[in-house]
Amino acid sequence: MEENKGYEGSIADRLERLPFSKFHRNFLLMLTSGEWAESLMLLGNGAILSLVAAYFSLKGVYSTYALPVPFFLGEFVGSIFFGRLADARGRKAVFLYNQLLFGTGMLIAGFMPLWQLVALFVFIGGIGVGGEFPLVDSYGTEVFRGKQRGARLALIYTIAVTAAPLIVYITSLTSHLGYYSFRIPLWIMGVAGFAVWAVRLRLTESPRWLEVHGRYKEADAIMRQIEDRVKRELNLKELPPLSSKTNIVEKPSRFADIFAPDVRRTTLMMAIFQFFQSGIFYGFVTFAPGIISVSFPKSDPLGFASIIFSGFVVGSIFNIFIIDRVERKMGIIASAILGGAFGTLFVIVHTLLQAVVFGFLTSFALWNFSNFLHQYNAEVFPTRVRTTASGFVYALSRVSTSILVLLIAAFIKPHGNLAVFEFIWFLVAIVVADLLILGPRTTRKMVEEIAQ
Repeated sequence: MEENKGYEGSIADRLERLPFSKFHRNFLLMLTSGEWAESLMLLGNGAILSLVAAYFSLKGVYSTYALPVPFFLGEFVGSIFFGRLADARGRKAVFLYNQLLFGTGMLIAGFMPLWQLVALFVFIGGIGVGGEFPLVDSYGTEVFRGKQRGARLALIYTIAVTAAPLIVYITSLTSHLGYYSFRIPLWIMGVAGFAVWAVRLRLTESPRWLEVHGRYKEADAIMRQIEDRVKRELNLKELPPLSSKTNIVEKPSRFADIFAPDVRRTTLMMAIFQFFQSGIFYGFVTFAPGIISVSFPKSDPLGFASIIFSGFVVGSIFNIFIIDRVERKMGIIASAILGGAFGTLFVIVHTLLQAVVFGFLTSFALWNFSNFLHQYNAEVFPTRVRTTASGFVYALSRVSTSILVLLIAAFIKPHGNLAVFEFIWFLVAIVVADLLILGPRTTRKMVEEIAQ
């Protein structure tokens, strides 16, 4: 470990004083590019599933083995592996590998002649996706100012979520192309993954991570480059003075630290939350196109699903303006309840127009839910184990997604569409109780303050 001598305050305090600049904008766009590419699969897997199932004549629960289950299991592996790698080796290391893995997996999956092989390479691509979300949440949390980081992360997901209506619309266009129906969307994802990898080669290491690991010289060098760039971009002679003196505690990063005395309550709270929240979100995303198809057989289910999923975009834009004004855990609770209410109305209405309206509102509420939870998941953990812990609990959500999607498809959906949301209400109740009892308050606080 290097001695922290001759440096102007902590990295945390120096980052907090920086006014927003082109540096922050470019950093935000580099993070966003990967989120957008991988959201094509994350939010489009239900639509692509319908094409895979039709082409390979897969029916019922077996169709989920071709796409959602291997994809989410891949995310499980990637979340744990890349989450740990990002804390042990640094944030930049993960960005150099996960997009290559995602792009390769999806590109090859599009050429496979058997659904089992499609599933295998979707699983590999899913490993890359698993590393993306915890790291983007963590890296963004470490760079953006505490009073604004929610809005910055919400903006990232606002841009990323435009992938949802786009990929659903693409699948509606390719649905009549037979052999190419699901392959073209997979190839598009593969190319997007490689493009993002090339763009992200310019990313630097997180100076906050370097400081916590005692690498002050490297952290200071990167921080000075950032400060000089901000001053140059904003035509400033001096930066604002440091507003606080944060005591940075150096600790070695081990996987076991997520169960250390100062972290384990948070880990338990987020593990419970992440395991059950996935069914709320993906119970709707995966089955919404099928619900439209069954309830209104003469409609274009994928075309109307693209309209419904555009609620993700509108909801995310709305969330930018409230995420730093509303206590994060209360925002999660309110949006989960609204999502359940609108979703219930979505499946009991009698006209296609009503279904589209309430489906849109469900998407609107659920993306607010998603933005709140992504920021919350990263900021509740200390920097030394941020990606390890957030990756671990996120991995639990990937396992539970696979379990819950299968459970809904095999045992609940046969009892009707309303039964799906009756089950989702059960999940909402668990999530609300967990956050009310165990969840800390985080909005507009520095991550070091939250950790203490």
